Amino acid sequence: MQLGQLKGGSAKTLLLVSTSTLEEMLRKGNVWYVRHYEQYFERVYVAYITGKPHEPVTVGKTSLVSLAFGRSNKTNIVLAAYRIYRLAREVRPTIYLTADLVYSWWTNRLVRFLIGARTYLMPVCIPEEIYKSSGLSMSSSLPIWLERLFVRLSFASADYIVAGRHTGKLADWLQSSRLPRRKLIVVDTIVDELPSNGFFRNLRARRGRDSRRIGKSGSFVLVYVGRLHKEKLVEDLVRMMAKTKELCDYGIQIRLNLIGEGPEKTRLERLARELGVERMIKFVGSIPNEDLPKHLLDADVFVSTLTGTALREAALCGLPIVAYNFDWIQGLLKHEETALLVRSGNYQGMASQVLRLVCDEKLRSRLSQNVRVLAEGLWSPEGLRESLSQAFGGWLD
Repeated sequence: MQLGQLKGGSAKTLLLVSTSTLEEMLRKGNVWYVRHYEQYFERVYVAYITGKPHEPVTVGKTSLVSLAFGRSNKTNIVLAAYRIYRLAREVRPTIYLTADLVYSWWTNRLVRFLIGARTYLMPVCIPEEIYKSSGLSMSSSLPIWLERLFVRLSFASADYIVAGRHTGKLADWLQSSRLPRRKLIVVDTIVDELPSNGFFRNLRARRGRDSRRIGKSGSFVLVYVGRLHKEKLVEDLVRMMAKTKELCDYGIQIRLNLIGEGPEKTRLERLARELGVERMIKFVGSIPNEDLPKHLLDADVFVSTLTGTALREAALCGLPIVAYNFDWIQGLLKHEETALLVRSGNYQGMASQVLRLVCDEKLRSRLSQNVRVLAEGLWSPEGLRESLSQAFGGWLD
């Protein structure tokens, strides 16, 4: 990284820190959702603390910067506090923001004390839900007991904690916890809930030209978008497909498109062969975020085990949803009104709900219309500036 390439901060400068890798985010193509912050901040810097070294990438007012050394992730995290401080000294951020619940107590310390930036934590998940569903820590490297301690330290070190009003149980969970509650700011919309500007542009272009119907691609198409990681429970979707094969007698071919990459791909392919459903599942790979509307609008149902922004993108496309009823989905999506919901881990129940949609066109149409109305009211760029002002305006307006 050449810090001299970056301009110093102005009155409203955001430093957003991520534990993802810059090369991975550029490859996935959804990294530019961060440009929504430009509605409020004059400069936006996104720092990635793991992965490999990478030259800064700037589009508009937003710069993506790799702080990684290219060594192990442990080394990158240990050095992150100092590397973030060096970047902050150049860009002079007024706000430090991260969604990282595990390491932010460590990575923000020099910026807080030496730069004087206000530090914000914006959780996007409930840790205990992850531990319960996957048996793994969020970091996949720390024992759960130690990660719980780090999460408490991260809450303690943040000046403020921000949550979206419409993120299911997340805001309620933060309200119920003594330490986060004292620092909590709840807003209508957060940037992390929104797809990129390119996604919205292509969705508008496609809308009106597509009509959702069974068999428009020769079969009934299910789609999943997300990382192929163990904690995402994608294995359940493969087992779900085996169950649909066993139960389906409607004379129609059901297919599943898995959009995304990850270390579980080889194991999932092997499981599909063992269960005899390898011809029913297509591993599509990563798709740029702006190209997702085409893939979603060409599908019939979105299936979600543990999905974040991708589920919102499916809803914006009016795609009927079958999902596990936990994490932020609980309390937001309503069974048989905006989605078909089943208990987490019940892939047999998910298969049954998929088969309901195969033969019930009225149900598909009702879910499609209702979830699209919900999504357009919650997850569109309109009104975002007001939420950003509510979150950060106490210091900057």
